[in-house]
Amino acid sequence: MKNIDVHSHMLPDSSIHELSGEIIPIGKGDLYNIKALGKSVAPMPKGFFDIEARKKELAGMGVDGQIISPTHHLFMYSAKLDVAEKASRAQNNGISAVCRQEPDRFYGNATLPMQDPASSVKEMERAYSDLAMKGIEIGTNIAGKNLDDESLYPVYEKAQELGMPIFVHPNDFLGPERLQKYYMGIVVGTLAETTVAVTSMIFGGVFNKFPKLKMIFCHGGGAIPFQVGRLKHAVSIRDELRGSDVDVDRGLKNVFFDSVVFDDEALKFLVEKTGSDNVLLGTDYPFNMGNWHTAKDLANHKTIPAAAKEKIFLGNTKKLYRL
Repeated sequence: MKNIDVHSHMLPDSSIHELSGEIIPIGKGDLYNIKALGKSVAPMPKGFFDIEARKKELAGMGVDGQIISPTHHLFMYSAKLDVAEKASRAQNNGISAVCRQEPDRFYGNATLPMQDPASSVKEMERAYSDLAMKGIEIGTNIAGKNLDDESLYPVYEKAQELGMPIFVHPNDFLGPERLQKYYMGIVVGTLAETTVAVTSMIFGGVFNKFPKLKMIFCHGGGAIPFQVGRLKHAVSIRDELRGSDVDVDRGLKNVFFDSVVFDDEALKFLVEKTGSDNVLLGTDYPFNMGNWHTAKDLANHKTIPAAAKEKIFLGNTKKLYRL
């Protein structure tokens, strides 16, 4: 294996069936509308739910392996707990089955009913012990709560104990009424969500409390790599942060970013600013706002050193997920 894509999503057909969902062809049938739990995910290629179709598409993308995460559409953080628990179990069951089918190629992140930390810890333990999943996925906010909320600490404590990295995906975007036009919720709302999530973790001193906790943030970390200096300035001058023992550089050692930035200069900046040890290959497959050419973009990059490319392609993810 030459590379692993750390940012991909899947709702296996077995999970759709378990959730009494539907797979509805769109147009000529090469795209699909997936309906489950009152949510609609579309347009999706067949590889979103079918492993054989996925493998064919990955071959064309030059991607060897993937960390598979659920889709943020079905986090269900605002639903009743029994619904959220059912959604988590069904998705985790389906993704783990895919990973067992191809154990040297696919590895799973588990989703959790994060509105109830005790239930989340229970499902995390099941995902780790019974399903052999390697990490977990959570949203950038939990029904409006930022990620430094102390109610979430039991989840972080258990993830640290089990050595499961947390993949953080944007959800429930800030200011949705202002992001309805031009698909801005996905185009820029995701970036704002990630920026707030990382900042809340660092300013909240969460990594001071859980020093072995590792978190991966999507889409190149939003504005974070470009605004590290601004975060440090805030710590040095603002009363709200003075005396809080916040160390931005120390916190960022626990933070990893994917390579979904769509631009060679942006990727170069990300690697130079955050370090080649903290960048991971990502595609955001199978969504059309992902970069399905990211493996080829990195391979053909003219200024990122070969040693850094090797870490981003494979080494960092293997170390992080203990593969």
